[in-house]
Amino acid sequence: MAEYHFPIPGAKDEKEIVVFARRHWASFLGQFVLSFLFLVIPIIILVIIYVFNFDRRIFQGLAVNFLTLVLSAYYLVGITFAFVAWMSFYYNCYIITRQEIVEITQVGFFGRKISQLSVLRVQDVTSSINGLLPTLFSYGNVLVETASEQKESIILQSVPNPQEISSKIMALHDEVIASESREQQILDGEGTLTPPKAPPPSPPASPPPEKTPEQELLTGEKADEDQSLEGEISKNDLDKGGEIEIK
Repeated sequence: MAEYHFPIPGAKDEKEIVVFARRHWASFLGQFVLSFLFLVIPIIILVIIYVFNFDRRIFQGLAVNFLTLVLSAYYLVGITFAFVAWMSFYYNCYIITRQEIVEITQVGFFGRKISQLSVLRVQDVTSSINGLLPTLFSYGNVLVETASEQKESIILQSVPNPQEISSKIMALHDEVIASESREQQILDGEGTLTPPKAPPPSPPASPPPEKTPEQELLTGEKADEDQSLEGEISKNDLDKGGEIEIK
């Protein structure tokens, strides 16, 4: 399916449009034939009456004015219906981007309805071709359903190659699912950096308890102090002079 580039209301990027489709021209063939007959039949009847010399009084006097008024109203209504049918055929279109499916419906002369459906929410896509003309010209309907509780759906009516369009929608759906999965994996792998928590303040150290002489003797601390005093000379000994006994 060739890619199309066409501006749509609310589109952020025209290049995202993948499929732009209207109804197949053969689907308008029945309305065209009906409108043509609706407009031509009165003219054929009047020509037959005039050519085969039927009562020509209908073309004289007030009859002519009345006939002109009736035919004018008839053609005004007929042309209006034919024009509305053509507008509905031409302006009803379907646009598929990589993120959503857009259905644009022309309502009357001045109304337009736009429906949008996210490709990510697509659950099921069904294509169908029914009838002689659809089979000969290869056009049909594509039903797109969502996975929501309300079961929203969009019907692409009488579009060319419905099987190809349905396959394209599912391919876009798979691409979106894969992209969402990759982004989630990247986010899970990167994580978030948080500053380390400061350790709680430690309580002030309490002074060691005083030891009794018995405990000092047991631990040997008293003996260490006595040993540290050996070899020391006091000031009084230096003042006395003479021999000094080293303790």
